[in-house]
Amino acid sequence: MNIIHLVRAVTWGGGERYALDLCRKSVEAGHSVTAVTRGKPLIDEQFVEAGTNVTRMPLGGFADFRSPFLLARLIKKMEWNDVIIHVHTFKDAEIVARTKHLLGKGTNVKLVCTRHLVKRAKRSKRWKFIFSAIDALIFVSDLAKTRFLSGNPQIDRNKIEVVHNSILVPEKFRTPLPLPESNPLKLLYTGRISSEKGIDILIDALSLLPDLPLVLLIAGTGKEEYINHLKSLAASRNISHRIEWIGFFPVIYEAIAKADICIAPSIVEESFGLTVIEYMSLARPVITTSNGGQKEIITDGKDGILVKPSDPEALAAAIRNLASDRSLREKMGDEAFHTFAHRFSYDIFFSKIMDIYKAVEIS
Repeated sequence: MNIIHLVRAVTWGGGERYALDLCRKSVEAGHSVTAVTRGKPLIDEQFVEAGTNVTRMPLGGFADFRSPFLLARLIKKMEWNDVIIHVHTFKDAEIVARTKHLLGKGTNVKLVCTRHLVKRAKRSKRWKFIFSAIDALIFVSDLAKTRFLSGNPQIDRNKIEVVHNSILVPEKFRTPLPLPESNPLKLLYTGRISSEKGIDILIDALSLLPDLPLVLLIAGTGKEEYINHLKSLAASRNISHRIEWIGFFPVIYEAIAKADICIAPSIVEESFGLTVIEYMSLARPVITTSNGGQKEIITDGKDGILVKPSDPEALAAAIRNLASDRSLREKMGDEAFHTFAHRFSYDIFFSKIMDIYKAVEIS
């Protein structure tokens, strides 16, 4: 297959990881894969390392008429009569819709869109145009699908699929690692550092546990202004010495392997939460919030702990529960790995995506 992924982000996050893993696995399976990006080194380097061809385009908003032209020219240059373009935002779906219009019937371009957000669909002529161009619309959770359909969009329901997310675990980390013998215990947050991720709530929760030997590792990047705000918050709680800001990790599993407890405290409705299954894939006990697709992953008290969002007391209680009982951490980590292996492994996910690609290719 000839596959193009449009990746518009300028910082690293779950959607970018989703596209990167798909590119890597598709290349390994013998497909021709190109990533179209906005030329940010942090993004491009990851796709190049995965063996993906990288082409840069503006990938702007509604007024971007240059990207459809450039994309059409790329397809013609490659002499691809059949191509699947996989996008991860509706803005990019609009670019591809325009590209299909430019190419006409001479080239078989199929548009696959993964919806990573929890939002109602919109209705207008513009959205009808975009939805009509989509050949398959994939939601990463039932929650995301249900919320989208509550807007009664003008789209063929037969085009809609739900495929729960997965992550491609590096081979050296595919055997679950035992919990470390940490002193102090290491709590870990990974992901984008932004206000909706609830890191401020996690800092407040840590401040409520002065009697426990804990250190919080924060792995990720974000705007310097917001990071400074969080550092000021930590200083005001007198816990700056208990937090390590370890930045961006190209191989996040190296950080997860060192953790005793992993935490995803998002305060908004996450459509799924890739970080949660990243933690589970290494048999780490997980604490996450109960306000999104996480409820489709975690069985509370069995393979993880669900807490209310924006509730530092509840989060602190969950941390205390796990931090005080190594056998509970080990048992919950084992259950987490079992859930990942049997429900969310990448082989299961990739097979479903390939079935969708094949179906749209012949439609």
